[in-house]
Amino acid sequence: MAIAAMIAGSGWLAYELALQSGFASLQRTANDRLSLLQLTLDSTIERFRYLPTVLAQATPILGIYEKPDSPHARQAANQYLKSLNDAAGSSDIYVLDHSGVALAASNYLDSTNFIGKNYAFRPYFTEALNSVEGRYYAVGATTGKPGYFLWHSANESAGTGAGVAVVKVDLYPLQSEWKSTGALVTMLDPNGVIFLTSRPDWQYRPISPLSESQLRVLRDTRQYGRDIDDLNPLFDGERTDHGMKVVRIREPKEGASHDYVVFSRPLPKHGWTLVVMFPLRSVQQQAAVVAAAVMLAVLAALLIYLVTHQRRQIVRAKLNAHHILEQRVTERTAELAATNSLLSAQIDERTRTERDLRRTQDNLMHATKMASLGQALAGVAHEINQSLAAMTTYMAGARVLLDRNDKESALTNLKLVSAIVTRMGALTQHLKTFARKDTASRQATDLTAAIRYALSLVGYRVGEQDVTLQVSIPEQPVYVIGNAVRLEQVIVNLISNALDAMHERPQRQLTIDLEHGEGCVSLKVCDTGRGIAREHLSSVFDPFYTTKDVGQGLGLGLSISYGIIQDMGGEIVLESALDQGTTFRIVLPLAETLVPQTAVAIQT
Repeated sequence: MAIAAMIAGSGWLAYELALQSGFASLQRTANDRLSLLQLTLDSTIERFRYLPTVLAQATPILGIYEKPDSPHARQAANQYLKSLNDAAGSSDIYVLDHSGVALAASNYLDSTNFIGKNYAFRPYFTEALNSVEGRYYAVGATTGKPGYFLWHSANESAGTGAGVAVVKVDLYPLQSEWKSTGALVTMLDPNGVIFLTSRPDWQYRPISPLSESQLRVLRDTRQYGRDIDDLNPLFDGERTDHGMKVVRIREPKEGASHDYVVFSRPLPKHGWTLVVMFPLRSVQQQAAVVAAAVMLAVLAALLIYLVTHQRRQIVRAKLNAHHILEQRVTERTAELAATNSLLSAQIDERTRTERDLRRTQDNLMHATKMASLGQALAGVAHEINQSLAAMTTYMAGARVLLDRNDKESALTNLKLVSAIVTRMGALTQHLKTFARKDTASRQATDLTAAIRYALSLVGYRVGEQDVTLQVSIPEQPVYVIGNAVRLEQVIVNLISNALDAMHERPQRQLTIDLEHGEGCVSLKVCDTGRGIAREHLSSVFDPFYTTKDVGQGLGLGLSISYGIIQDMGGEIVLESALDQGTTFRIVLPLAETLVPQTAVAIQT
């Protein structure tokens, strides 16, 4: 409680001192601003003070008073007033006769000019009967524009009575300057009515209720062109705070009231009062900030003391715990070192395992390829035997032809033998290429050549099983991104599986179709085999899954083919129905811009 009371007392004292200082600062600011505003007002009005006197003595004005009905005199007076008004920068200039009727005006060319209008109701006309000159602020009875009227008696020696020369000065620029500075400035007339202000919504409002006589004078003279809102005075209450006048102003738009510190200065020359106001909230907020800062400073000092005291106790506790902590850190470091060694060993073991797995996968892929090659060897042997038989026949014929001295026919037989030897060499060369253990490099590969090579390896089974073969591939090369040997391995595997599936089927048809897509190519291998049941479709590409009889396969061909196509950036999908056949579709990206991979051609 004592600490709270100390903090609250320091805050209250700081608030009071800051509030007094804020009011003193406002007083200095207000005095400076009032002096500047008064100087600006006086300099603006004094620029035109001499004009009414000049008008009263000017020859064109004397002429219009002497001959008020003369068109020539009226025209001369109007032109003189207009040129003088344009040169001086005043709002309007005009002269009245002894009855208050305007004889000439600077705005004679306007449709709303003053000529012929009676202004006898204006105080500046009635006052001219007893005074030589004067000043008066009002809203124009004809134009509806407010202005400051400077007047001087004219034609005093005439027998018809004195007239009045009037200069109207626009003070609205002053009001605009006040508004642009952001200051709250108002000008009060002798009745306490605001007629100039930086707040347009305050204009023509009294600061306090007016008497009935004041209201009657304002209505009779039409000083502000309308009735004054006497029921809605600006000030809603006054009080004194630290020696300063504070008023409350109701803001109808906000539905709330705000307090302002008011500073005023009388202007006896004009009969007005210049007022500047400052929001009380700004002074209070600054004082509150100072008080809060002092309270925080006191609180911080107390906290520093408490923290220092506690820190001494904590340091003692830390010194006692430091030894225990060092011991635990040493133990934990040893555990982490052991764990790190174990983790490094596990990483090395995993690296070796992955390397062995990759090697095993490559070997398994090569073994599968060799198995496919083994199935194709029977057909290749058949082709070689037929070629050897043909060679024997052609060689025997060549000997007979040579005995008959028919060298030309014998040469023809030898050329045929040479062609057979070339074909056998190409076939055995392709077997060597297919059997080699290739790398997994990817480059542009002619897919049509791979299809033809694959058919040359298993083509004998097509004839042996009496299978109808339909091949639809382009004549031109079709390059895809892949590996030539592995791509050929996949095609051989798919064709071999299709032939196996149709082995005991009454209708045996194998269809190979190659189609172009946008940026890719699609290869379909379709058969009319026994098909695959729907529930087994999801397992076809799993390792060791097979629908063949025991001893006829390990179930690795499709799994390896799936991995090969995935590595090439393509996909292989399956469509099958039981007893209706199976379709494998391979989609690979085209590679028109890549360098083609070299492939061994086979002559058939």
